[in-house]
Amino acid sequence: PRPTPNTTPRRGATSSMPYARMRSLAAAALAISVRLTHGAAMTTPASARMAVMSGGAPMRTPILRSQRLSTSPSMVLDAPTRASALDRAPAKHPAFELLRVEMIDEYTIKCATYRHVRSGAEIISAQADDDNKVFGIVFRTPVKDSTGVPHILEHSVLCGSEKYKSKEPFAELLKGSLQTFLNAFTYPDRTYYPVASQNTKDFYNLVNVYLDAVLNPRAMRDPTVLQQEGWHYELEDPAEPLTYKGVVYNEMKGVYSSPESRMYRAAQQATFPDNTYSVDSGGDPTVIPTLSFEQFKAFHDAYYHPANSRIFFYGDDDPDYRLQLLDEYLSAFEAPSTPPASAVATQ
Repeated sequence: PRPTPNTTPRRGATSSMPYARMRSLAAAALAISVRLTHGAAMTTPASARMAVMSGGAPMRTPILRSQRLSTSPSMVLDAPTRASALDRAPAKHPAFELLRVEMIDEYTIKCATYRHVRSGAEIISAQADDDNKVFGIVFRTPVKDSTGVPHILEHSVLCGSEKYKSKEPFAELLKGSLQTFLNAFTYPDRTYYPVASQNTKDFYNLVNVYLDAVLNPRAMRDPTVLQQEGWHYELEDPAEPLTYKGVVYNEMKGVYSSPESRMYRAAQQATFPDNTYSVDSGGDPTVIPTLSFEQFKAFHDAYYHPANSRIFFYGDDDPDYRLQLLDEYLSAFEAPSTPPASAVATQ
């Protein structure tokens, strides 16, 4: 039981209650908590039954609610125990080859690494006693110019897919799901799509939406998605000149208005002049309008293949169901004879 305000004085405060009475209250609280924890019969010691009221009269032995409802000595008051996720053997599925199993003692995680035989995708399935379940899929996406194609693609794939046809499923998930994390990130050499939730049904709904989004996006069939998320011409007044607009275009105009951001980009590009870090994967506003739909689609075709991805699960959900769900999406792809040309050269 939590101590009441007048049993334990705050630091710097005074209490009118005698010290002996405070001790008897503490003894009573301790006795009750011990018996609740161990499910023993309620036999409060005499010191705990002493009164702490102003009159000093003895008070009755406290009666637990459980005693009023049942006199059975077998009533269990302890919290139910649950099996550890680490006790489960790594999942097995005919579509996956188990490469290795490792125990990461520092984080108390059991990691099984798989390869999907048909598509060539690599998966890490991490079992942990954590109800905050996490999924992520990462594609290596090096660039050769500053059109911002991986950044625009990151936005665009979350604008509807073959299975989820709403205009912006990402916005709907933000409003209506129980997610604890939902986002996507573009780096100079990779693009990352993570989700997390403590609710198992909600978690797998998020995983389904993200897998279908990255592998079967509406943006590959609808050029208007590129125009909305990337760039398009806009004319508000016939007397005014045409202007460029677009979600990523406007975002990067804001980024390039920061002196610190421009300095960071210039330093990176000067340090790595011969590889993907020599250009801006986020997009340079002066270069973004040169991106065509054909280039946009070709980039997805080249790099958004399961063989060029790394997929991971983490948490206490069923490891067998993880593989079953992944196979539903990955089995539609066949591993290429040669790996995708996405290796990043050193400087």
